[in-house]
Amino acid sequence: MTFLASSSLGPFASAYPQSPAMLRHSLMDQPLLSIEALAKAALELPPEYVERRISNAPNGGEFAMDRSDDADAASVIRAIHTSGNWVMLRFVEQLPAYRALLDRVMNEIGPAIFPATGPSLTVRGFIFISSPGTLTPFHFDCEYNILFQIAGEKHFATYPPMAPWLPLDRHEAYYGAGDNMLPWNDAYEAEANIHTLRPGDALFIPYASPHWVKAGAEPTISLSITWQSAWSQSVGAAMQINPLLRRCGLPAGDLPAWPKTPKWRSLGCRVARKVGLL
Repeated sequence: MTFLASSSLGPFASAYPQSPAMLRHSLMDQPLLSIEALAKAALELPPEYVERRISNAPNGGEFAMDRSDDADAASVIRAIHTSGNWVMLRFVEQLPAYRALLDRVMNEIGPAIFPATGPSLTVRGFIFISSPGTLTPFHFDCEYNILFQIAGEKHFATYPPMAPWLPLDRHEAYYGAGDNMLPWNDAYEAEANIHTLRPGDALFIPYASPHWVKAGAEPTISLSITWQSAWSQSVGAAMQINPLLRRCGLPAGDLPAWPKTPKWRSLGCRVARKVGLL
């Protein structure tokens, strides 16, 4: 049994790694992704990998943790119709059954991505359970990502990974402080590429592509599988060393356009880490 529709792999391979692309899948029938299974997984994961956030954060605002009561994550997930929350299970590959699921999916994806970016590195899994109408505010992720819609509907807005949507200083700051939230301008809403995702749909999001997500009228479940490549890791190293280069009076560079690799900055970053400068 395969999870991905073979007819969607060709268009995905053509778009990868630069452009968003839609795929079709059958993961909505996977028992590990039911509400009850996810409630149990929330109890099995270390608490630091289970996040409960507010559902009404605005673009450009704080995506705050919700500590309004002492409800455990499993109870919040089971009551997601009315709890008014966004719950993330982070790094679900820590649980053997979910690791096996991610491996199966990546084995199907691998032939489509390997010719462009080589082996998939540091594969991670995230599961999002959202109350109706939840807005995940404007942000970016420094990985390649395929989001599989399991239940409910989402409107997923993507932007190119460049200014003005992704300022260089915010990209660099991510590698220092880990903050991936982005400033918002109301004009950005009209500039979005909106992808409507229903159960059985999946969306590839390129490395560092800014995005925001709005859930529909029903609770939603989504599985996100992310990975790195040698190229994305070298870009991350270049972004990390840029501030140090400026402090030393040396020229820093912009985000390199695919497939150009910032090899000297990447090498410099590795050296700086070894000597304790980063």
